Amino acid sequence: MLDSASRLIVVGSRLRAYREYAMASLAGRYEIALVTSQPITWEASYVSAFRFADITDPAALRPAVEELVAEAPGRVGLFTWDELALVPTAEVGELLGLRHMSAEAAAACRDKYTTRALLDKAGLPAVRHSLAHTEREALAAADDIGYPVVVKPRSLAGSLGVSMARDPAGLRAAYRSATGTSFPGLRAESGVLVEEFLEGPEISVDACVVDGVPEPVAVARKRLGHPPYFEEVGHLVGPWRHEPWAGEVLTLLRDAHAALRVDHGLTHGEIRLTAAGPRLVELNGRLGGDLIPRVGTLANGVDLALAGAAMAFGERPDLTPTASRWAEVRFLYPAHDGVLDRLDTGRAAEVPGIAEVTPLAEPGEELLLPPRKLTPRTAALIAVAADPAGCAAALDAAEDEVRPVMRGSRLDALGAVMENPVTRRYLQVERGLPAMVVPGLRNDWIRYGAGGGQSLNRPVFLTAPDRRRLEDDLNGLFALLAAIPGRLFGGDLRAFAEGVGMTPTQVELVLRGAGLRLPPMSRADMYREPGGFKLMELNTGSSLGGWQMAEFARAAVQNAAFRRFADAERLVHPEPVARIAEVLRADAVHAGFTLPARPVLALTEWPDGFAKTKPWLDFVLPEWLRHGFDAVVCGLDEFTYRDGAPHVHGRRIDVVYRIFLPGEMEDPELSHRLVDPLLDAAESGRVFLFAGLDCELYGNKGSLAMLSDERNRDVFTAEERDLIDRVLPWTRFLREETVQHDGRAVDLLSHVLANKDRLALKPTLLYGGVGVVPGWTVGQAEWESRIRGAVDGPYVVQERVLPVAERFVTDAGDGFEAMAVAYGVLMVGERYVGMLVRGTPDPGVGIVSMSNGAQIGCCFHVEPDGEVA
Repeated sequence: MLDSASRLIVVGSRLRAYREYAMASLAGRYEIALVTSQPITWEASYVSAFRFADITDPAALRPAVEELVAEAPGRVGLFTWDELALVPTAEVGELLGLRHMSAEAAAACRDKYTTRALLDKAGLPAVRHSLAHTEREALAAADDIGYPVVVKPRSLAGSLGVSMARDPAGLRAAYRSATGTSFPGLRAESGVLVEEFLEGPEISVDACVVDGVPEPVAVARKRLGHPPYFEEVGHLVGPWRHEPWAGEVLTLLRDAHAALRVDHGLTHGEIRLTAAGPRLVELNGRLGGDLIPRVGTLANGVDLALAGAAMAFGERPDLTPTASRWAEVRFLYPAHDGVLDRLDTGRAAEVPGIAEVTPLAEPGEELLLPPRKLTPRTAALIAVAADPAGCAAALDAAEDEVRPVMRGSRLDALGAVMENPVTRRYLQVERGLPAMVVPGLRNDWIRYGAGGGQSLNRPVFLTAPDRRRLEDDLNGLFALLAAIPGRLFGGDLRAFAEGVGMTPTQVELVLRGAGLRLPPMSRADMYREPGGFKLMELNTGSSLGGWQMAEFARAAVQNAAFRRFADAERLVHPEPVARIAEVLRADAVHAGFTLPARPVLALTEWPDGFAKTKPWLDFVLPEWLRHGFDAVVCGLDEFTYRDGAPHVHGRRIDVVYRIFLPGEMEDPELSHRLVDPLLDAAESGRVFLFAGLDCELYGNKGSLAMLSDERNRDVFTAEERDLIDRVLPWTRFLREETVQHDGRAVDLLSHVLANKDRLALKPTLLYGGVGVVPGWTVGQAEWESRIRGAVDGPYVVQERVLPVAERFVTDAGDGFEAMAVAYGVLMVGERYVGMLVRGTPDPGVGIVSMSNGAQIGCCFHVEPDGEVA
């Protein structure tokens, strides 16, 4: 109920998105008068009177407050949540006899060095620290304290200018950041504070202090991001008195408030829960920021703004909780620096459990990631649920709906760190760097399965919405590829084979070895851009690498820390070989071939590639044995034929699982000598060939060029065209002709020669990066030579896909490195069955392959309720 006889003078208002909830709540109870140094905008509907004054200067602030007091119809209270105005408001309150936190206490809270000194004097648990006025002093302080250390400006707020340093080089950078950071209206005190880094989760406590006793109202588990900076990316509020640390935190809070002589008002304390007990990071003499009080109200029903106002009028606030729920705010950020063009929040507000969706950036606003700018956020999402997992699930689903679109060049996004919510939780600082590494992924057996290369030191993660989208898009794309012969060539497979660039020998063998149907198996090699996954190539049929990732996944779940995280996040890994075995058996039935109860299966590679492929084929042999096959690994040249049936090492083969590709059949004589007997055996029913040689007609870059070509758009529906445009980069056969690019006609050859940094030259029939020339990795002369030599040959040019990156712990274990990730998405029987993941620290490498130093790994995905992996 509105008490119009009670005037609350509010000093400063700050940003609407972060403080309107408080102003609206106060205006529903009191008559509001505002003192501000900024023009009145969003506040107008809440205030009945206002004055303009410099709120950072007590001499300017006092007359403005005096005038509003004199005009008041009844009693008056003084209130601020503005960091800039905290000390001046306290001073004016003392001068005018208005109830408020003392100026001495407010100043002690504002100056971090004073805070530390008073806590030390009171004998509170120590946090080693030192005040440094030069870089040399800061280096000496860090050496004395011991790395890692935290470097922070003495008197700023909101984690501005605060960063961690793990070594002298990092200390120098942190010192420059701290001394070079300022905030308009806040006076920078002399010196920089160097403190020991406190290991452990961080919480914040918003409290009401009545008669010197702080009563916690909202206790938030803090989410931190953008290391080495302490960017607050979210806060979870819920029940806390059951926690093992609750008693010690209460004691610390009471002692800290007494040490700083804070005996009245609202405070926002930040505490690290270390192994040695809780340690106070800082104590702020104001209402908490970052929407924490709003989240607290949604969790427990207590309105902190109203509680603070009641104390301003000399009343004891009612802090009785009316609810016991969990509520969480999550802040969203752009993937890279830039200017926001638009923010699409989609259906985020409709996600069950989402209470509020608040845009935090306007079109045209420049957003610079830490440390270049404070809180460059695009949106805030708030969820309410019965438990933390419910909040996380709702926030994950809502975040998936939000798309910030940035202005500028696509190249701006190259190598930008962009991580999904599961990955961010895995890399939360409080988990500790050792828990983010899975040592078992780098044993000798795994290294053998990786072909002797290095593996990533952790899996990557796929959210449920991303998995569903990939399944839908890749199933749709597979269907389009299968439809090409009918839609573009009148069902003529020979014309299709010639169209993708096969030689006469390849055409002859492929048509003879065609299967009755195209097995539903593919691997899509993709990068992720800020707008979603983009395809580079799609391989179809049996000759797909990546089955071995299930063995990687089994190694990962042997690690206790990883298993706990996977269980909490409902992370699972599919069994690709199990699914492939199902498809193979179904294909044999469809072909009328009767397999024995336990077939002998030959994993068969072309002779030239056998030495390279053999390790990972050996690696998956146990999988085939587990799924009912007696498997052997061999080259096609190891086959002998008895009564027309293939044998290897004296054993008759029931199933030839084809690893070799038509693109390897370059020598006509050798190709016929090796392939003809196999096709004879398959045609006579003496062996089952899986899969048909015609698979590679569909899974090659020439087929993708046919989908991408504007001259073929009329044969696709509007929905199919949307899929092609969304997933497939611009791809064209390299010809001397006019084509469409970005809606305009261009001479293809001239366009390609002039835009090497945006294009890659690719052979239509080779795989694994063989023969690919990324234009940005070669000089102009070499590019022109390669292009002119490829015109009218079996080549395409494709628009460059620009990968974002995610963080992995460095091999030294002392921090993170960003790695661009290529995703080899395996689809079998219309279902997602895992990924062959490759990562490299160089996003501009061109081809993410092990020959270029890439590391490989597996991907766990979130299993929604009711689904089975």
